Amino acid sequence: MSKSNPSSLKGTGKTRCALAWMLGLVFCSVFEVESHAKEAQKITIKKVSPKQYGVEPFVVKAVSSSKLTVSLFVNGPAVIDKAGGVTIKGAGTVRIFALQTGNDQFEAAEPAMVSFSVEKAPLTVKAEDKTMNEGEKVPELTVDYKGFVNGDTEKTLEIPAKAKIVETGKGFRKKKQIVPSGAKSANYTFKYVTGDLKVTRKKKGLFGRK
Repeated sequence: MSKSNPSSLKGTGKTRCALAWMLGLVFCSVFEVESHAKEAQKITIKKVSPKQYGVEPFVVKAVSSSKLTVSLFVNGPAVIDKAGGVTIKGAGTVRIFALQTGNDQFEAAEPAMVSFSVEKAPLTVKAEDKTMNEGEKVPELTVDYKGFVNGDTEKTLEIPAKAKIVETGKGFRKKKQIVPSGAKSANYTFKYVTGDLKVTRKKKGLFGRK
């Protein structure tokens, strides 16, 4: 009886072919998984310091370790362009998200986020000085604003300032001041400056007659 050749596959005929086919499938599957494994990537986004409403547009930089283009999205009172240019639209909290969805070589990166606060801009409200003759009707009280940014005007305020006359002092020290107050806005803080109302007294002749 002749000796059979040594083999790592036991069995003969159909059994041996079946085992070889199964091993081939396993090898191909492992090779396919390994050949399609993707590399990881990480996004780095630069921190942004607190801003003030009215600041000039600035750029937020975000890069991926894969060198693939990073997409930026904003949440809050601001807009952002494809180049990362940020324009502030109001006071509040701004959050910028950076995404990179990957490709055939790299898997999607974990999203990155940076947030920063936008403080209100200071606005000075000054009551304009007025003059009047004693006994006449009080002139219209008006105020002047200084510090508007981004093309804002009195019309963009939620509530514009109003002025009223307040008397201070007694006797010959008595005077009338025009005091502004009451303005409201989500984007401004207010500093109020009072004005003066100068009343010209009528001249009296002899014996108290005009």
